[in-house]
This record gives sequence, structure tokens and C-alpha cells, in this order.
Amino acid sequence: MKLNLSRDSLLVQSLLSTIARFVGVGLNFAVAILIARLLPKHEAGMVFMLMTLVTGVSLFSRLGLEQWIVRDIARLPEQSAHTPAHYLHSAYRLTLISSILFLLAWIVLTPFFNQWLFDGQMNVLYLMIAGTGILTFNLVMTNSAFLKAIRHTSSSLLVQNTLPAVALLVLIVILWSTFAQQQSYVLIYTASLLLAGLVSFFWLKPWLKTLVRRSSHTVPMEQLLKQSLPLAPVSMSAFMMLWADTFMTGLLLTNDQVALFSTAARLSFISLFFLGALDATIYPRLLKIQRNHPQQLKAFFWKSTFLVMGLLSTVTLALWLARDYMLLAFGAEYVAAGTVLALLLLGQMIRAFSLTFSFMFIMQEQVRFLNMLLVTALIVNIICHTVLIPLYGINGAAMATLIANLVLTGGVVILFFYKQLLKSYA
Repeated sequence: MKLNLSRDSLLVQSLLSTIARFVGVGLNFAVAILIARLLPKHEAGMVFMLMTLVTGVSLFSRLGLEQWIVRDIARLPEQSAHTPAHYLHSAYRLTLISSILFLLAWIVLTPFFNQWLFDGQMNVLYLMIAGTGILTFNLVMTNSAFLKAIRHTSSSLLVQNTLPAVALLVLIVILWSTFAQQQSYVLIYTASLLLAGLVSFFWLKPWLKTLVRRSSHTVPMEQLLKQSLPLAPVSMSAFMMLWADTFMTGLLLTNDQVALFSTAARLSFISLFFLGALDATIYPRLLKIQRNHPQQLKAFFWKSTFLVMGLLSTVTLALWLARDYMLLAFGAEYVAAGTVLALLLLGQMIRAFSLTFSFMFIMQEQVRFLNMLLVTALIVNIICHTVLIPLYGINGAAMATLIANLVLTGGVVILFFYKQLLKSYA
């Protein structure tokens, strides 16, 4: 078999995407290590909880827009009355409205967040201000999804992962003397999301002129909601497990234990950064092949599947071997999360194996089956947390994640073969 090493080949694009993702991984962990070193463990736990809360609520408020943007733009014919910028214009409108609604809910719920998740130790006004990160982070993610859809994969990954980390690092350096004083880190983190959101438009300059002109091809809001909402669980699936883990540990355990679990969870997400690089490369290509060369889709699907399995298995093994050294970078007290990290790494690897199978449900417009599996896995996750955290603490939270990911991936693969989703491409 001839090895295709052209710039547009799957292998080369996956390699470039992985490099871009790896840069983001390094910078994000530089931020996390800096926070753990600068702050007492209970305050570091509050920062990690805040980051998870802001990004989680932002994800819910996007209502599946990322999947809609990638799916519809990637499927555009070469000659079409619609341009990619028309879809971006529609996405911005919905993002703005939904972000404002979720921000209002955030402000109302802030006192409860403080008591439930931060043990009443967070400055309530600062926590309200942090809610503005919902809108600014959504701008980053919407712009990243657009770049992914037009196959600017490396730029998409840099905007999504690297840009927020760089913005926070820059502000920490500039405001170094005040970062740890009187919870100023909350305001600095919030300002970094605003900076990242503004800078993310730099990559979209070629399309902004088209965007300024009102277009008759703008997707109506009701139609957009109808198309994006069924895709929301797919967008949320990867994050929902982490969000449920962190939320439940915040409810049932102390800020110190949240710091340990959040650190292990962040390290386990290194493998999902690599998965995200493959996602950004594979999914748009699958959509293009489905439209233009359906006879090639089956072979490309299996090639992509084995690429995902091979890369994620290798990454997981490397991370497992280095887990204690990685935790030590945060401080000697964080090595206690070694078992948690091992369990989470295994769970993330198992979940990653469902990636390409999940794509086929979306492409065949059978998302409802995928959504049912995602909801089932989430319910299993929450039940397991409720049972296992009181028994095993943060190890119990990691066990719950592992069990839920087994349920999700097992269900996706079984239903994929049962529904024979590749049969029409034989």
C-alpha cells in the first residue's frame, strides 16, 4: 500500500492537528501548574472548579451550535448560494441570545453555587462577574468551530486550546503581584476569557467583511434551534462526564479534595486533546467523502477508527507510566491522586474508541439513538457517583467515570453494528 504523505493526507493532517493540540496541552498545564504553585490547595480547588463551571455552562448555552456549524458548512457544495460566513452570522445571533439568558440564570444562582460548590468561600460579586465568561468563551468556541468546518484544522485547535491559555498566562505575568491577593484570580481569569474572545476574531478576518453585510441567506432562529438542539448532547458528551465528576465532588467533598480530583481530571484530558485533534481532522473529511465519494467512505471509516485506537492507546500508556511525575509537577501533595488519574485515563481511552462510530450516527441522521445512549451513560455516571463517592472518595468519582464510559462506548458500538450504518457504503 502506497503511503500518502501529501499535505492534505489524513496522516499528515492528523499529525499537524496533533502538534497544534499538543501546544495547547502544554500551555494549559503550564497554567494549571502555576495556579497550583501560587495558591493554597483549597483556593486552587476553587479556581479549577470555577473553570469547569464556566466552560460547562458555556457549553450548555451553545445548544449544539458547534456540531451544526461543522456539519452544515462541511457539506456545502463547491458552488452554493450560501457562504460559510452566512452560517457564522446565524451562529453569532443565537450565541448572543442564549449566552445572555444563561448569564442571567448564573447571576440568580450565584449564592447557591457559592454554598454548594465553593464551601461558601468565594466572593459572591466576583463570582457573578465571572459569569460574563459564558459569552466570551462562547465566542472562542464558535470561531474555533467555524475554522474547523472550513478545514483550517490547526488554526481551529490553536484558537480553542492555546488562545485561552496564552491569554491567562499573559495576564498572570502582568498582574503577578496581585494574582493571589483577595481572590483577584477570579477577575484575572474572567478578563483572560474576554481577551481570548476578542483575539479569536483575528483568524476570521477574511470572512468578517461578508459577515458585516446582512444576508438573505441567514438561517432563521427557529430553524437553527430545530437543527442544532438534537446535536447538543453530542457536543456535550465528552465534557458532561468531567462536569458531573467535578460537580459531584464539589457537592460531596471539600475544596482540597476537589483540587486533587480536578488536577487528575485535567491530566487525564491530555488524551482527549489528542482525540480532539483527530476529531477536527476526521469528521469534516467524512462529511466531504459522504457527499462526493460515498464509495470510499467505508475504507476511510475503518482507517480512521484504527488510527484513533492506535494513537489513543499509545498516549494512554505513556501517560499512565508518567502519572506520578506529572502529578508531582503540581506539588508533592498532589501525588495522592495517582489512583484517580490511572482510572480516569482508562475511562477516557475507552470513551475515545467510540469517536468514529458516533460520527456515523450523526451523518446518518440517527442522532436520537446516540442521544439516548449519552443520556443513559450520564444517568449511570450520576448514580455511580452518589454510591461510590461516599465509599471511596475521589477514587469513587473516577470509578463512576470509568463505568459510565464503558456503558457509553459499549452501547455505541453495539448499536452501530445492529443498525448496520456502513451497509449502504459497501
